Amino acid sequence: MNIIVVIVLLLAAHFSLTAFVPSPAGQAQFYWPWAADMRPVVSGIGALPQAGGGIVTPALAGIAGLCLLAAAASLLNIAVPADWWMPLVIVGALASTVLFVLYLSPLALLPIALNLFLLWGVVLQHWTVAGLRG
Repeated sequence: MNIIVVIVLLLAAHFSLTAFVPSPAGQAQFYWPWAADMRPVVSGIGALPQAGGGIVTPALAGIAGLCLLAAAASLLNIAVPADWWMPLVIVGALASTVLFVLYLSPLALLPIALNLFLLWGVVLQHWTVAGLRG
């Protein structure tokens, strides 16, 4: 189960961080869900970092990506304390979910599902680093 959770954490981080390097306009894919022409469903909250449209999108993408990467490192016992794992997963998954809800599209469904899986595991199944490592 450890490897599955690490893969999900890395994929979720990847999906959030690709907001900083979107595909060309109209060329978003399921594996790269951001395109340069994407706009949030709620106007006035900004846009992608390249569009210079505010702080909301880059902040959510950065928080989500960094927290999820740090959670993966923690689970792999690389430089991040195991005690930080649960808060990192919760903050990262929530920030990523909010990000993808703000830019809701069919391509946002997979990232949202991964985030909900992580939240389900941590909050409802009480996953811990020790339990996942075996």
